[in-house]
Amino acid sequence: MTDFNEFVSVLEPDKKAIVRALRGAAQGVSTDIVEGIKWNALCFFKGDRPFVGIMPYKNYVSVIFDRGSEMTDELGVLEGSGKQMRHIKIHTLEEIKQKKVVQYIRNSHSVSGRRQKA
Repeated sequence: MTDFNEFVSVLEPDKKAIVRALRGAAQGVSTDIVEGIKWNALCFFKGDRPFVGIMPYKNYVSVIFDRGSEMTDELGVLEGSGKQMRHIKIHTLEEIKQKKVVQYIRNSHSVSGRRQKA
């Protein structure tokens, strides 16, 4: 699967709306990003670094940050305890604004350098 329309075609209407809104937010961050489908997620790349991924699940959409552990989490919405990755669960369109997801996407884009090797 390499096409956005194909990616969202299998989603329920509420998840499709969330994914479309998140996609718009990610696309608005910068002109230097590339969109692609990888790891069953809609990913946005800065160079070779997937700075944000959007992965739909049955009950929510996860916004995944490859280097989330390096980001400031002033609202306490980032979840995860791994070495680098963090995510935010989005259940409704309203949560995108409530959890300031656009700010987190911008912050992830601004984390410099390449992903660290494990």
